Amino acid sequence: MSVIDIARETVVTVEPDAALSDVVRTMRSNRVGSVVVVEESEPIGLVSDRDLALEVLDGEGANEETPVSDIITGEIRTVSADTGVYDLVDLMSDTGVRRLPVVDDGDLVGIVSLSDVVVLLGMELQHVANTIRAVSPAYERSATDL
Repeated sequence: MSVIDIARETVVTVEPDAALSDVVRTMRSNRVGSVVVVEESEPIGLVSDRDLALEVLDGEGANEETPVSDIITGEIRTVSADTGVYDLVDLMSDTGVRRLPVVDDGDLVGIVSLSDVVVLLGMELQHVANTIRAVSPAYERSATDL
């Protein structure tokens, strides 16, 4: 299974010159915890609600009119759409990130989060449980019958 199979293809984005107040409004109206900063459909940064809180509340100069490009740091980490899910988990673990923009030839095509991996894991475990119940007489009784 590839990353694109579990990624959300609708990604909330902002331009680098968006004011932090606009970023907050965008996040609130779309009910998301992060936005991808894009320039000509290529991701150049990712900003989370935590990033915003830390930047604005620390009193070090960022305010509601600060452009989002001023608070994105370093090179953005992305994952290729055809990357396997196990490799995705390794990448998230190695880099300590919870969300990754998904790219295809450099263009943003989705976003994947640790929550997406957990949902996939839950579905897989449910499938295993259903298979065990189907082939094992010991599971013909429900848990409430015990």
